[in-house]
Amino acid sequence: MRAPFTHGEETPSGQRGWITDSFRPIPAHLRLMLGHLDGERKLTYIIWPGSDPSSTVGFREPATDTFMQAAGTADAMTVEVKLPGPDGESHLYTVGRPKPADGTTLIPISQTRAVRVFSNEVFTADEAAVIFYTYYLTDAVAQPYVLRELGLSQELSEER
Repeated sequence: MRAPFTHGEETPSGQRGWITDSFRPIPAHLRLMLGHLDGERKLTYIIWPGSDPSSTVGFREPATDTFMQAAGTADAMTVEVKLPGPDGESHLYTVGRPKPADGTTLIPISQTRAVRVFSNEVFTADEAAVIFYTYYLTDAVAQPYVLRELGLSQELSEER
């Protein structure tokens, strides 16, 4: 059984706190938060392992240098995850399906910026909720999803 508090979140409206099942089961909560993404005012959702599950404010300091975030709209979003790589350093990845891409899509990440992702890296809120729930349980991305490392030395976004 997991501790009552394990992961912090920043909601699409900018509120920070622990993810809890006080009002609904965790999978339903994650789906609800991702469903709020509208590409205009509510653009991102992020979760991370909290540092002190016994503290009501233990979410403020991440336990590790890992997180999962989504940006875009409930109908078309990108999911990124920061995880330790084979070299022991943390790396930022875009989550995708293993099928080949057939083009790219521009996903809004702020009022003025967007990121271009491959078609196999675009998810609906329902699809992303499954990825987020697995991360919530394991702090990892499960099969069949693949990770594409993002080169942080280059500009990753463009004007909308």
